Amino acid sequence: MESRVEVIGKNMNISDLKIREQQLVGALCIISFCQKYEIYHEDIRDFIDHLLNILITDNLPDWESKGLKVKIIGRGEPVPQSVENSIPLKLRDDFQKLTDNASEIGIADMYGIDTTAPVLATQQCVAILAKHKTEVILPQEFLNDTGKERWGEVWNAEKFNDLKRYLERYKQDKLI
Repeated sequence: MESRVEVIGKNMNISDLKIREQQLVGALCIISFCQKYEIYHEDIRDFIDHLLNILITDNLPDWESKGLKVKIIGRGEPVPQSVENSIPLKLRDDFQKLTDNASEIGIADMYGIDTTAPVLATQQCVAILAKHKTEVILPQEFLNDTGKERWGEVWNAEKFNDLKRYLERYKQDKLI
């Protein structure tokens, strides 16, 4: 997959992204943070998978309700003790802020008027990574929604599978 790569927050303006794409950035921020500090936990993986599933769902309320069934919820809720124990003490506050903001991206405007809350939450995720001298880098083809819908188009299976393959390479090669 050779294509133009975007550094989120530097050469790509977050406010230009659709909400689904912003949710992808939020999930990648958590992945990047965990990779940098070698934090691994099944509940974190489940939370990231849930965040990414917004890309392929055509029923946002159903996606939100499924998110309440994973052990990490964000939204100001503390992470489970086993997850907290897997995170170095000095990183726990930033991890909590990442999960809170990442979960906010997809739910902030789901039932109300359009606000700047998704963009602000995405910017907070990117700012936390910047504090830790880490960036989110993503090939352009995953950030190319040109539809008029603010949420963005539902991804087809092929594009989502391409993203999954990219993320597997990313985990192995530490592309971000």
